Amino acid sequence: VSLSAKEVCITNFSKEICKDFNLLDSVIVKSPLTKSALAEKLSKHIQQIASLEKSNLFLLKSKEPLAFVKELSKKKYVIYAQPNIIQKRTKSSYVASQIPKENELIEMWKLTKGEGVNIAVIDDGFDLKHEDLKGINFLFSYNTEDKNFDVTPKSKLDKHGTQVLGIIFAQHNGFGVDGVAPRANLIAIRQTRNITSDTIISFSVAQKAGADIINCSWNSPILLEPVYDIIKDLSKDIAIVFAAGNNEKELKPLSTEASIPEVITVATNKRYSNYGQFVDIIINSDAKTTKRNNRYGNFRGTSAAASLVSGLIALRMSLDKTIKGNKANARR
Repeated sequence: VSLSAKEVCITNFSKEICKDFNLLDSVIVKSPLTKSALAEKLSKHIQQIASLEKSNLFLLKSKEPLAFVKELSKKKYVIYAQPNIIQKRTKSSYVASQIPKENELIEMWKLTKGEGVNIAVIDDGFDLKHEDLKGINFLFSYNTEDKNFDVTPKSKLDKHGTQVLGIIFAQHNGFGVDGVAPRANLIAIRQTRNITSDTIISFSVAQKAGADIINCSWNSPILLEPVYDIIKDLSKDIAIVFAAGNNEKELKPLSTEASIPEVITVATNKRYSNYGQFVDIIINSDAKTTKRNNRYGNFRGTSAAASLVSGLIALRMSLDKTIKGNKANARR
C-alpha cells in the first residue's frame, strides 16, 4: 500500500535527507540477527530479503513506517532501519544509428559466444517470443512486481528490457541483429517499480540463480543504504555492471548505484553521458537492437553501453573462468 508522497526526513548513510518521498507500509531493517531471532525480539512477522556477509536485510510491515523506524533505530540489535520507498528509475537510453561490428569482436566469436556464463538482467519486461530472442539459453526468471515467474511485458512502456536483451543475447541466426554473447545463459528479472525492497530482492534472486554478471541499465535518483549494502556484498563474487546515466553530470560519491566503487560503471563518449572518477569504462555504444513484437530499432546511451560491456565481460569469462566475481579481472 502506497502512502501519499510528502516531504519527510530519513536517515541515509548516517545523514538526514528530506524529500517528497513516496512511502510504503513497510520498513527495511539491517540486523546481525537471524530471521527467527529478530522475529522473537520484535514479536512480529518478518521477511528476510537478503543475506549479507555479517548481517541480514529484513522487510517488516507497518502502517506507521516513520514512527516504527524511530522505534527500531533505538534497538541495539538493529544496525539501521529505513522506510520502504518508491523512486522513479532512470533508464539510460536514447535513439541513434547502428554501428558496424568490430573485427576484434568477430574474431572473438570464433572462440566463444558466451557459453557457460550466467547473465542476470534486471529491467522491465522481456519479449522472449521475439524472433531474435527465442533461441536464448534461458536459465531462470522472476517478476518482483507480481511475485511470479512471468517476465513478459505488460504495457506499451514495458519495453526497455527487450532492448537490453537484444544487445547481449540476440541470436546469430542470419537475420535481425547479432548479440554480443548469444550463447550465455539468461536470468531475466522483471522490475518495473523502483521499490527499495524489490530492488534488494532482484539482486538476491540474481545471486541465488547463480549469476556471474548482473546488468543494470538504469539508476535511481537517490542511492539508498540498503541497496548499497546488497550491491557491495554481492560484488565480491559477481561482476555488477551499471549504466553511468545520461544527465551530463559528474557522478558524486554515494549519489546513485553507478557511484558505488565496487560496480563496473559504464559511460559513453557522448556529451550527454555522466562522467567522473567512478566511471570504469567509456565506450561508443550506438547500436540496433530488438524491440517488442518482432521489431528492431536504434538504441544508444549508457543503457546500451552497459549492455555491451556485460556481453563483452561474458565473452572473457567464457574463455577464462578465473575472472569470475572479480571487478579488476573482469575489466582486463
